[in-house]
Amino acid sequence: MTLLHHKPFNPWWDVDRFFGTRGNEAAWTPAFDVSETETAYVLHGDIPGVSQKNIEVRIEDGLLTVRGERKQSDAPDRFRRRERRYGKFVRRFRVADTVDAGGVKASYVDGVLELTLPKREPEDNSRLIPVN
Repeated sequence: MTLLHHKPFNPWWDVDRFFGTRGNEAAWTPAFDVSETETAYVLHGDIPGVSQKNIEVRIEDGLLTVRGERKQSDAPDRFRRRERRYGKFVRRFRVADTVDAGGVKASYVDGVLELTLPKREPEDNSRLIPVN
């Protein structure tokens, strides 16, 4: 039996869930909370049962990617019901250009992944152009 969550009024809230991911690379999708402080963006993701060595966090070209895998136990159990999902997962977040990519920090405690993306001052690329 599969539990379905239907959200007819806001299907665009998570593009990866709506369209899926490339090449069937994700079997499940962990939930994340995103908050903002004066100095950083903070993400908390529920990834219970995943070993820290099976989590990869990468930031590249304004895209934060969290990738990993929850492995199924090899115990020969006879399940009556299975609701937890196993396998690979991928979450992607577009980040603002004010994020200091070199200062991103990640910690993983009790099944919760915390990502801290520090803010930096936006670059002022404007210049005064003399008129001749």
